[in-house]
Amino acid sequence: MTTQWDRSVDLVIAGSGGGGMVAGLAALDCGLEPLVVEKQALVGGSTGLSGGIVWMPNNPLMRADGIADSHEDGLAYLADVVGDIGAPSSPERREMFLTAGYEMINFLVRKGVQLIRCDGWSDYYPNHKGGNASGRAVEGIPFDAAELGSWHDKVQPSLAKNYGYVVLTNELRSVQYYNRAPRAFAVASKVFARSAAARVRRRQILTNGASLIGQMLKALISLGGGEPPVWTNAAMEDLIVEDGRVVGARIVRDGTTMNVEARRGVLLAAGGFGHNADMRRRYSGDQPNEAQWSIANAGDTGEVLQSAMRLGAKTDLLDEAWWLPSVFIADGGAVAASLGSGRQRPGAIYVDSTGRRFCNESNSYVEVGKAMYANKAVPCWMIFDDGYVHRYVTGTNPLKRKQNLPPALINSGAVKRGQTIADLAGQIPSRGSTNSPARVSTPTSDEASRRTTIASVIPATGPTQRSAHSITRRITRRGFCRPTSAPAVA
Repeated sequence: MTTQWDRSVDLVIAGSGGGGMVAGLAALDCGLEPLVVEKQALVGGSTGLSGGIVWMPNNPLMRADGIADSHEDGLAYLADVVGDIGAPSSPERREMFLTAGYEMINFLVRKGVQLIRCDGWSDYYPNHKGGNASGRAVEGIPFDAAELGSWHDKVQPSLAKNYGYVVLTNELRSVQYYNRAPRAFAVASKVFARSAAARVRRRQILTNGASLIGQMLKALISLGGGEPPVWTNAAMEDLIVEDGRVVGARIVRDGTTMNVEARRGVLLAAGGFGHNADMRRRYSGDQPNEAQWSIANAGDTGEVLQSAMRLGAKTDLLDEAWWLPSVFIADGGAVAASLGSGRQRPGAIYVDSTGRRFCNESNSYVEVGKAMYANKAVPCWMIFDDGYVHRYVTGTNPLKRKQNLPPALINSGAVKRGQTIADLAGQIPSRGSTNSPARVSTPTSDEASRRTTIASVIPATGPTQRSAHSITRRITRRGFCRPTSAPAVA
């Protein structure tokens, strides 16, 4: 049976995240007619909500700055960190990733996407073979959404919106540690001035993943003659097959079903299934999750992946994810955001529901998320004190010293306070019981004499449209606690 087509293009691209947008640019550059279909009302997917870091060994910006690295070191690092897991990360795939990734960065720069190197953004495992502590990451510059014209309000909001600043991802740690070193103070001052200027000028400045998406959208608008080849509110319902070959896709756009022919092919770049409870239960193995805590974008629901699987597409590692210990504090603002992002800082620990510390909090968030599941510590608790709050917690003004936790966080129960470690332990229900308190062991009598704070942590997955913040348990002078969720998937 011959399909009646409502629209015909060369390449249908499902998803407007980083992969889909780069594919649209590459297709136009090759003289093809692409169409990017995005289920959500905003462009960007999980990329737009993320930190927007592009990790690429020996990338062009590293070379330009004279940073020592090599293609061979990148391969060695992947081999040492990932190991031999078969076809999903074969030597051929790794070779292609490094080669094509280098070319991709050059291509984006040629198309007008402005990138900067993230100096000091170390590999997560720099001590592994091939590791690099100088930084293999790049990100987009602060980008004025006004340059998008009528599309200025159609990009996912920046990650920085959760913090109240116009801040680059590589600047965020300096803002969080503004009072710990002169250089961090200088960076934080720059961020505060930039944020204030944007508010005064009433400009929407995109950073992080939103900058990457916004800049690529601008390039698509330019190459598309003023209108990008992008449909929003357009969900790919299914793939259309004729004579054993995928020839197009059925798209539901603003409630209307349309058959779109793909003369050269269909590219699936629609992410995973962070918000699909059934798929999370089916594929999560021993990491149970009901999809309640994912911080992936709201459109990450897996229908496109299911369409491919029905046609026999090979899949693997569906139980893996970008695990991120997180605490959801509604309307917590910049203070809650900075509190939640400090898992690895001195003066705080994570404990499970029995009060036992179970991981190295300074490990990468993926490893900590896995440790939460492995130790049945979902949720877990973060313990910290007032000294920690004064040292590391920042509000909307990064120059203000001696921040305090807003009383609303405590009054709402989001964070709980105890005068002693024993007081805090009494507010942590032991595993399997909502009435029996936990016992938190005290490392020293000095620490035991402090007033303590606890906050519960939930491992969550990926970036989200609502504020999602990680909070770790730490030993502190005053105590607060809050139950949270589990590692999420991106």
